[in-house]
Amino acid sequence: MTGTWLGAVVAATVGMALSALAIEEIPAHQAKKIREAAPEKPRVAPKKARKVLVFSTPAHIYEKGDPHKGYCVPYGAAAFKAIGEKTGAFEPVMSDQLASFLPDAIKQFDAIVLNNACGPWITPTDADMEKEGFKKLGATKEAAEEALRKTLLEWVNAGGGIAAIHFAIAANPKWPEFGELIGGKFTGHPWNEEIGVMVDDPASPLVAAYEGKQFRIADEIYQYGKPFDRAKCRVLISLDPERTNMGVRWISQPDNDWPLAWVKAVGKGRIWYTSFGHRTDLYWNPQLLQFYLDGIQFATGDLDAPTEPGKEKLVRRVPGPTPPEVREARMKAAKLPEPTEDQVKKIEAAAPEAAPAKPARPRKVLVWGHPWTHQPNAIAEKALEILGAKTGAFTAVVSDDPRLLLIDRIGQFDAIVMNNIHEPEPFLPSDFGKLDDERKAAARAFDAAVKKSILDYVAGRDANGKEVPGRGIVGIHAATAAFGGWKDYGDLFGGFYSGHIGPQEVAIRPDDPNHPLNAAFEGKPFRINDEIYFFQEPYYSRTKLHILLTLDIEQMKDPGKRPDKDYAISWLREYGPGKGRLFYTTLGHALETYWNPLFLRHLLAGIQFATGDLKCDAAPTPKK
Repeated sequence: MTGTWLGAVVAATVGMALSALAIEEIPAHQAKKIREAAPEKPRVAPKKARKVLVFSTPAHIYEKGDPHKGYCVPYGAAAFKAIGEKTGAFEPVMSDQLASFLPDAIKQFDAIVLNNACGPWITPTDADMEKEGFKKLGATKEAAEEALRKTLLEWVNAGGGIAAIHFAIAANPKWPEFGELIGGKFTGHPWNEEIGVMVDDPASPLVAAYEGKQFRIADEIYQYGKPFDRAKCRVLISLDPERTNMGVRWISQPDNDWPLAWVKAVGKGRIWYTSFGHRTDLYWNPQLLQFYLDGIQFATGDLDAPTEPGKEKLVRRVPGPTPPEVREARMKAAKLPEPTEDQVKKIEAAAPEAAPAKPARPRKVLVWGHPWTHQPNAIAEKALEILGAKTGAFTAVVSDDPRLLLIDRIGQFDAIVMNNIHEPEPFLPSDFGKLDDERKAAARAFDAAVKKSILDYVAGRDANGKEVPGRGIVGIHAATAAFGGWKDYGDLFGGFYSGHIGPQEVAIRPDDPNHPLNAAFEGKPFRINDEIYFFQEPYYSRTKLHILLTLDIEQMKDPGKRPDKDYAISWLREYGPGKGRLFYTTLGHALETYWNPLFLRHLLAGIQFATGDLKCDAAPTPKK
């Protein structure tokens, strides 16, 4: 009885054509392109006739929820069938039947290709349990599934091989040992575009398709979590962050390691996995088809390759915060000290006891900037930390990590403070001019993504492009001296730096004496020692801005920089369809400004306007 049943299973499985699977037939002209792109011969001659199961998502999963239905699954099936038949490296056995994994069926195969097979395919269906082979595994689906799991693991340990493609790593999510077997867990796909690939193991025959050299490829690229561990596998290739746009959404890899293919030994068996295999046009890419064939021949045991865990990941620069030791060195090189204990005490004494408005909820404010680029930056960081903590108005998060400004991360903040940025392009690497074209392109893509995120954040567009309420942004002093070539930034802030006077004592008067952001001045003029910026059209215009403070040229010499004598010091505005909020002040160059009580109260009010807690008029004031 057993022999008769086994013969039926084997015959049904081996004889299954693509048309018999649940997957779609691909167009004939594309099937032809795949066959023409397939290698002419295997890299090594098979040690014996090989039979490889090409397993696709079972019909009951495929029809109801396979995210790759209609494209990479049928194209992959066509490609692996063509590779086996054209090269003679193996006999491809096409199947989407769980019966292929029954104890008496699986032993016929030298390797298994998991062709984007997803979902809990190891779990038998009610229909499966009606079949004799499944009944022998146990009286319940749970018992049968446990037996199938055990069978697959034992088959691999005894010498079987698996070549897993793309989304196959996300299958059987409730079976932890499956993730251990393949070597990782799918945690997202930030990229679906061209990326740079670096070769971790250039001497391996498994990367010979790319001649052991770095390359570029366009595909949906995954990131992985535990149980992935470089100490348990040998990484062949990985994403090169220096040659890839790191400004895409949802990157969440704390160790900055994005492996794209790896191998590992499991007992006497072998595992080969690659992230590549989402886009349909990849399946007629000759290099990738050779890469696939080499992986399958490794899985069958014909192509020998090292599996011992490799060295640590290749070090590549990734956008992120400046390490403390680098900050210290750059501050020292710029001859800019960190705040002294005495300066901190002065700020603490000058900061107000309470905020002008009670926060609607706990607020978090990002204070962004490089402290070594301008004299007051480090002092300003400390002042903002103290101002938020002492008044309870907000918690200041001080960082120069540009990734925090990306649209999928910036939303955690109620407002952002551009702290004396004073750089033409602070989001580009400092050695940008020395980079090759690939790295320059990747850096520009990241820069563009950060800039767009800032505008969307304030204007009121979320990570999916949906209109939402706009958020707040604050600029201190040299924030308008940055990004000279970014026109939208000048429009957002209402001006670009075009000159200055001082540092010197200047006379300032409230342009709108009764405005809540001017409450600190009680409607009276005041004097302060600071450096004052000037602004020119078309970015600076009272038709867009609500001016709060101006130079009082009746009490001081006219700087002679504007014929209309309009020297704005502070302003606010609403921006974009979501009515985001901007507050800017040119004050904040002189260190002593940060322990000036009037300035700190004015700045705090501006930040609370940006967070949305201090409601006030932001309509333009066209007349001075």
